[in-house]
Amino acid sequence: MRTETDKTKLYDRQLRLWQKDGQAALERARVVVVGSSTLASESLKNLVLPGHGVYQEASSADPVSESYSAIFSRPPLSCGHVERSCGRRVLSHLCAVVGVGEFIVVDDALVADEDLRTNFFVRAADAGKSRAQSIVDNLCEMNPDVHGQALVKAPAEFIALSEQDGPEAELLGSATLVIVCAQPDEIVRALGARCWDANIPMVAACNAGFIAEIRTAVREHTIVESHAGAKSDLRVMAPFAELRAYADSIDLEALDSTDLAHVPFVVLLIKAVDKWVAETGLAKTGLEYKHRKEIAKLVSRMAPAPGEENFDEAAAAVNANCSDYEVPSEVSQILADPAANAATAQTSSFWLLANALRRYLGSEYAEGKLPHSGAIPDMKADTQSYIKLQRIYKQKAEQDKAELVRCLCDVLQEAGLPAEHVSSDEVDMFCKNAGRLRLVRTQPVHHDAETAPAIWGNLADEGVSAHYALFRAVNAFLAKNGRYPGMPGVDVSDLDALCVQDTSELQGIAAELMRAWGDKDPETPRNLAAEFVRSGCMELHNVSAIVGGVVAQETIKLITHQYVPHDGVCILDTANTTLAAVKA
Repeated sequence: MRTETDKTKLYDRQLRLWQKDGQAALERARVVVVGSSTLASESLKNLVLPGHGVYQEASSADPVSESYSAIFSRPPLSCGHVERSCGRRVLSHLCAVVGVGEFIVVDDALVADEDLRTNFFVRAADAGKSRAQSIVDNLCEMNPDVHGQALVKAPAEFIALSEQDGPEAELLGSATLVIVCAQPDEIVRALGARCWDANIPMVAACNAGFIAEIRTAVREHTIVESHAGAKSDLRVMAPFAELRAYADSIDLEALDSTDLAHVPFVVLLIKAVDKWVAETGLAKTGLEYKHRKEIAKLVSRMAPAPGEENFDEAAAAVNANCSDYEVPSEVSQILADPAANAATAQTSSFWLLANALRRYLGSEYAEGKLPHSGAIPDMKADTQSYIKLQRIYKQKAEQDKAELVRCLCDVLQEAGLPAEHVSSDEVDMFCKNAGRLRLVRTQPVHHDAETAPAIWGNLADEGVSAHYALFRAVNAFLAKNGRYPGMPGVDVSDLDALCVQDTSELQGIAAELMRAWGDKDPETPRNLAAEFVRSGCMELHNVSAIVGGVVAQETIKLITHQYVPHDGVCILDTANTTLAAVKA
């Protein structure tokens, strides 16, 4: 069993990206993967390597009397052990520091000859066996802390059973996220509807030869740690009391050249702005570019000699810091959302904090500014000056947090919740990232069959409307003919003639769909339709590896609630080396 130190060393690279909170979220997650194709294997590979919790292994064909619902709904055990019964192995909490996350692969496909050519996670000895079980067994070898489960059921049967009270409904309802790989649109839509109702994120991906599509659907996804670039917030234009007192305590005229060269650029900027206001008689608000340019020149003139690093830093920082304070538009949209007014026992911590932040911003204390994060950039300064400046900003952050907590207590009281309902860690993280809050609400995929896609205009603008229409046309072709285009249902003497015929039919279906979606003169390039037919909707390993990486990346964003996931459709054309990420 790995110790905490061992795990930190093993996962050092990803811990640098999403920190311990993100890693813990991965380890707690339960992900249902519908499909066991090459694309599913490649997606899972990128989730297994970061150490995504504990897998459990089972088969619907198991003759034991214990229902697999007992495994799915079983709470985490407190000690590591292995249970064996009639060939079933249940690995529960194998490593306490890893967590209790699970991957469950749902599929009834058997390993065929084509899988041996394209799927690196099946072996020749697996031919004729459950493909889901085979990829789980082989993926588990990559990371001893990760274990998996194969549920050998057809996706359609799994969905039908999940609509009833039973283990499948428990499994789907308890999922953190659902990944759907290489499944017909009717499966994607059915799962999409179930996930949408339960607000479970779903990532659906498929590829046909060199073309691939990835769709993300989530009703609401809130992000505190977006890692988005935030505008500099040093409060130079309106220094708070402690910062103003510190700046006023430094007399630049009384310093020698050595001490002057170590004055933090924040102080230099405050001094320069004050001097510029005194010289011009203009207000600090509403500065234009020419005004900021004048301040930058004034900073340079204040330097005792050309090339002083701290003065150069100050001049370079004028544009970023000498402008009116604005709450980021993404944060303003969150605070204007009706959910930010909610205060009930069912309201999530994010929206309770957003409600508190809305009240905080409206208070006299805040003066329309978000809580300060307490962070300041590196700068040329002596150690004593930098530490003192750092303490001033950290004290300000603590004061702001205390005021936010006061507002939060009012919100919690209205909701009838105890003061400790929102943890101090959540409050700390929220305050530090108040300027980086994000909210993602995508379009539901299960409405695509009923109306024109909400993103149709954006798809056309990105030049991938034909790609999207052809993916939908493939499914219409499958429903009509019982086979994918380019894949003969029975042996044919002239495969080339079949491909030509299927290409024309696929083009016609795509054009009909595009006209129904409002495109009066639809264009579906024949060479593009021919690629769908040529591939027979089979998966190439190298394309699946790329797409699997994107799927895993989006999955990690959604599970960890860090970074901003794509909220629409991605079309990848590897033949032309293009990727179009179309937002809803």
